[in-house]
Amino acid sequence: MRRIVFGLALLGLLAGIPALQAAPLDDARRRERALKGELQQATAELQATEAALARAEDQLAYDKGQLQAADRQQRGARAALAGQAAAMYRSGGLAFADALLDQDPAQVPGRVEMATVLVSRNAQLIEDAQVTGDAYRSVLGRVTRGYERAKELHDQARAAVAKLESGLEEAQAVEARLVRLEQRRKAATKVAPTPPPGGGGGGGAVSSSGKACILERPYSYVDSWGAPRSGGRSHQGTDVMAPHGARVFAFVNGVVSRESTSSNGGIQLYLQGDNGVEYFYAHLSGYAVSTGARVRAGQLIAYNGQTGNAQYTAPHVHFEVHMSGGAVNPYPHLKPVCG
Repeated sequence: MRRIVFGLALLGLLAGIPALQAAPLDDARRRERALKGELQQATAELQATEAALARAEDQLAYDKGQLQAADRQQRGARAALAGQAAAMYRSGGLAFADALLDQDPAQVPGRVEMATVLVSRNAQLIEDAQVTGDAYRSVLGRVTRGYERAKELHDQARAAVAKLESGLEEAQAVEARLVRLEQRRKAATKVAPTPPPGGGGGGGAVSSSGKACILERPYSYVDSWGAPRSGGRSHQGTDVMAPHGARVFAFVNGVVSRESTSSNGGIQLYLQGDNGVEYFYAHLSGYAVSTGARVRAGQLIAYNGQTGNAQYTAPHVHFEVHMSGGAVNPYPHLKPVCG
């Protein structure tokens, strides 16, 4: 009886494995979407703090310049006062003792008045410069504190963006690993991939030339060969837009020669056609076959996504055609079979 109960419990556990494995993958995808939203908001906040820091730097530089001008004015007034006092001393203009001892005391008030006017004028200039300098020193203290606070907020925002970028990169790696685990689970349980439809306006349908469109409908694409890209690059493929998770098909009969990941292409697949041409698929969300698998034109091989540097664009497959002379424009190859 115990064995029967144990056996039934084990069967129940095995039956629940697909759901248990699917849950972490769904959680990973939700986490990745949440991180993208947080990163977008943090990036906007970083841009705002950069603008605030730039304004604080400009204000700080202006007030420093004004303070330096006030100090120069004060030094100039002091120097002028000292020069005038020295000149009057040399000319006898400030020799009050001699003037008081002169036999003509009427000269004393005139000399005193002249000295008083000159001293008062320069003393006022010194006082004005001192007041201006003190005012700018007070303002400069507040501006400096504002600048330091702006810099602190900017550094915090930049650290938050870096942390979210790192977290998003890790989340994408976790999702890719879970996708591979799910694929291996399906292969281990011999769950065959759903065969592509025989019709449907070109999605998976094999043409008379033995070729099939690489995505199921609905999809859209344009000839973007040679369009400029970041870093001085040019577009070497055709982007076929379709809903996330849409089925991706083999273009021709051949062998899946390589499956890999990169920062630009995300989840990638290489199909070595029996016709001697290599076909490259990028930005996938997962694989439906394993490396080394022989496939036929129109067979399900992967799923559409936006991995790699396509994470902030619409889901699509970046498709390239590699011949012996290098990459060629895929658009003329896709047009006859994809419409």
